[in-house]
Amino acid sequence: MGTTLRVSLYHGAWNRNDDGFWNFQRKPSDLGYSVLIKPTETFENVQTIIRARYQIGNETSLAMAYHPPEWMLEPDGTRRPLLTVSSNSEVEAMMHLRSWFTDLKLCISSGYKDVANFHFLMKTTFTVGDATFVFNGYSDEELVASKEILEELFSEHEMVAIYRAHLEITKAKQEQEERAAQSSVSSTKITKDVASGSNPSVPGE
Repeated sequence: MGTTLRVSLYHGAWNRNDDGFWNFQRKPSDLGYSVLIKPTETFENVQTIIRARYQIGNETSLAMAYHPPEWMLEPDGTRRPLLTVSSNSEVEAMMHLRSWFTDLKLCISSGYKDVANFHFLMKTTFTVGDATFVFNGYSDEELVASKEILEELFSEHEMVAIYRAHLEITKAKQEQEERAAQSSVSSTKITKDVASGSNPSVPGE
């Protein structure tokens, strides 16, 4: 199978609503492109094709993902996790699917914010230097600096991990605040019940 196949490209950012449905928001300026890709194309070559089409420099981070045909999404629909493209084997799998599914749309995110947000939503592990991280909370000792300063200190690819850490910390804080608020509501209700003389039922009585 050496014949090139046409793949549709779209440029924008992924989001996921509260019900878990994935949606790709295209950039206002993006009209979509079609590119020719060989079934045996390497991941590096696919990146080169995409960067050339969208005029994205090598220093800018990329993320590529797509959804399979609708009938393969049942019964979860677009709640089903996206299929990513980040290795030769994943390019091969995508092109095998494309060989019989003509309407395959490869969605491209670029820049550290959109790429970090994509990995955050996918809940992937991530690396900084030689270390691999999975966030399960946050530390009180946080790096506070302006975006401009961070961009001067770190490369585009390092900023992906830094912004991803920021998203994880923000999410952990929000969850902690929500738990604290729920606990406060429960404590207030118990206090009101006691003050009013009501006697909540006790299991086993």
